[in-house]
Amino acid sequence: MKKHVLPILLAFLLVIPAILLLWGFALPAQYGETFLGELSAQVDRLSESPGQRIILVGGSSVPFSLRCDLLEAALPGYTVIDFGLYADIGTSVMLELLEPELRSGDLVIIAPEQNALNNNWSADSLWQGLDGRFDLLRRLNPDRYEKLLAAFPGFAGKKFRYFLQGSPIPGDIYARSSFNAYGDIDSPLRAANTMPGGFDPTQPISFAPEVLDEDFAATLNDFAAKAAERGAKVYFRFAPMNRSALDGTDPDAFYDHLRTHLHFPILGDPNRSILDSGWFFDTNFHLNAAGAVYFTRGLLDDLKILLGDTTPNPIALPVLPAPAPTESYVGNDRDAACFRYEAVSGGWQLAGLTEDGANRTELVLPTTYQGQPVLSMAENLFENNTTLRRVTIQPNLSVLPDGLFRGCSNLTALVLTGGPTDYLVGDGLTDGADFRIFVPAEDLDSFALSYRWQKYSGLFSPIA
Repeated sequence: MKKHVLPILLAFLLVIPAILLLWGFALPAQYGETFLGELSAQVDRLSESPGQRIILVGGSSVPFSLRCDLLEAALPGYTVIDFGLYADIGTSVMLELLEPELRSGDLVIIAPEQNALNNNWSADSLWQGLDGRFDLLRRLNPDRYEKLLAAFPGFAGKKFRYFLQGSPIPGDIYARSSFNAYGDIDSPLRAANTMPGGFDPTQPISFAPEVLDEDFAATLNDFAAKAAERGAKVYFRFAPMNRSALDGTDPDAFYDHLRTHLHFPILGDPNRSILDSGWFFDTNFHLNAAGAVYFTRGLLDDLKILLGDTTPNPIALPVLPAPAPTESYVGNDRDAACFRYEAVSGGWQLAGLTEDGANRTELVLPTTYQGQPVLSMAENLFENNTTLRRVTIQPNLSVLPDGLFRGCSNLTALVLTGGPTDYLVGDGLTDGADFRIFVPAEDLDSFALSYRWQKYSGLFSPIA
């Protein structure tokens, strides 16, 4: 009997890759209605666009900040292409997808977010964007294939699950249905700034010199050189930035630093892209609908100078939107006595744990205290707590600081009772701790596909 085990095992090991390849490549595309499903349409738009073109490249701040229709109306003879999608795909990947489409006379404006001036990219996100358009793999640098190969089994497995259960259709603004025919975000869901306090503190904006990765600068320079060989011109422009999120570093000094590293021109300067918080929507780089008009108006000013166009700017200055109304939330306050509180404007901050709270293995963060709302928590609220095993955070606490659970060596479960848009989260929520994130079962796919939460997609489980 034992002599048959090895052949069976080898046959099994050979079958698994074949099944994964079948799931990944042969099944119908499953991510077509998601935010990343727009990638194939963007490439097609490039291929089919006529005449002289102005192409803007970057992350999601590009579609959230552009009104291509207004630019085309003001610049007759130019087709304007929105070729920005998601910082996790990476600006360098977008440039590789763009390069074969370059034509003589193209003006390419590279506008990555200030916190994404690097060559970072996510293989998981790229697979989702390429789903159904695997011919685009040929455009990528072969150095990416190893990372893509490592991520393929996870992509294929999720794709098969969606094939059985139904393709994901996000219910918020991060869906393909939010894009218009130009590739700009066009949705009634982004009428005003929805961030508590007007900015996201988990996403500070820095102009320190080290923000610019030198390898990224080299990537941009290499692309600009290749574009020049085809008769295209490349410019850098700063993405919109929320003034309230600036960390105090000097934008003018950074501009000078950037000029020494880039071998092609910068269109405008960072101060023209630093805007008041009222123009933003849900991140420090995403503009609301009025903000997109405002930013496009400023971009048009710069383009007119570049093109020697002395006609007046026809884009009317929009009205600054009022902040979105804050919704009060009352939920489970069973553990309110386990926390120490500090008064803040409009309510309370969770400042620490009482002796009883520090000895609890499970805690539910409260929504109210002494009749007033609990609005925030200290960044070190749970630091080095080795007793805690399970924490529940309700939607009233919308900001989840990086490293909130640093040193919580026995924490196994973070329970979020709200949906993915109820929380602001950075890249370091899990720094210094190892736990799973439990979310409402009906929101499981929404979290996994969320703009903010996708980086944690492998950690989600449904609340039992």
